[in-house]
Amino acid sequence: MNTRIFALCLMLGTSLSLAQEFREVAKVKAAERAAMLETLQKGKEIQGSRGQYRVLPEVRAVEHKASLETPQEALARVGESSAQLVETKGRFVLFRSTQRKPAFVGRVAGATVYPTVLNTRTGNFGVLTGALVVKPKSMDDVAAIANSHGLETAKEYPHLHTVFYRVKANMDVADVAAALQSDARIESAYPEIIEYVRTPK
Repeated sequence: MNTRIFALCLMLGTSLSLAQEFREVAKVKAAERAAMLETLQKGKEIQGSRGQYRVLPEVRAVEHKASLETPQEALARVGESSAQLVETKGRFVLFRSTQRKPAFVGRVAGATVYPTVLNTRTGNFGVLTGALVVKPKSMDDVAAIANSHGLETAKEYPHLHTVFYRVKANMDVADVAAALQSDARIESAYPEIIEYVRTPK
C-alpha cells in the first residue's frame, strides 16, 4: 500500500513539475513573440470583418505546395530561404522578408505570395488573399463597381446580396479596400483575411 501511495505522490510531483515547465516555456515564447511584434514595421490601416488591422510590409505568406513540403522548402521555392519563419497558419507559411513590399498579391516561381496584416486588438497575424467581400446597395452595380476599381468579379451571390471581387496584379489590397469602403454605391466592403485556421483533430 505504501508503495502505491509513494508512486502516486511521485507521479503527482512529476506532473506538477512538467506543468510548471510548460508554463515557463509558454511565458518565454510569448515574450519572444511580443518582442518580435515590436520590431515589425507597421504599414497602412485596414478595416476587416473582425476589426482593425495593420499591413505588415515585411511579412509575406506563401502556401505549402504539398502536405509533405516543409516551411523551409516553401520559402526556398519562392527565393526566401534566408527569411525568418514567423509562423505557419494552416496551409500558409508566414515569413519575414528582407524587403518591404506594398500589400500586393504576387507570383514568384509559379507560387502565389500574399501580403499579411496584424490584428491590432488580438495581435494575431492574418493573410490577405486578394479577395474583397462587397455588399453593393444594388446588384445592378456589380459590373460598374468592378470597372471603377479595376477589379475582377470572382463570384456573385444575389440571394445574399454579396459579391466577391479579386484584385489584379500590382494592386494594393489596402488601398482598394479603402476605396470600396468609401464608394457610395456600396453598403459594406472588407478584404478577405485568413486569421483563424481550424486544425483537423
